[in-house]
Amino acid sequence: MTEVPIHSGLTAHAVACCFSYYGYRKQLSVFLCRLGTTQYVKLRTRLYDIIDLGADQVLFIPLCPRCVAGMEAMGRPTDPPEKNDVVMVL
Repeated sequence: MTEVPIHSGLTAHAVACCFSYYGYRKQLSVFLCRLGTTQYVKLRTRLYDIIDLGADQVLFIPLCPRCVAGMEAMGRPTDPPEKNDVVMVL
């Protein structure tokens, strides 16, 4: 899971575009990404260039296999969870 407290609307838009490249939007500010190791490193590199390291913060919180296995959805069906799922909250 990733939480992104961003101080600038322009930066938040750029971060959302970055997340969209690696996954898909689940809600207004929630993204689900399936990332391998290389993709994860590329995402972090792109975010490093976008955010203001003195004012913004991105927290990467890994989901354990038990949490991934327990993911549920109501309403529209979603793909079954995978071990490399990363949830990002903007």
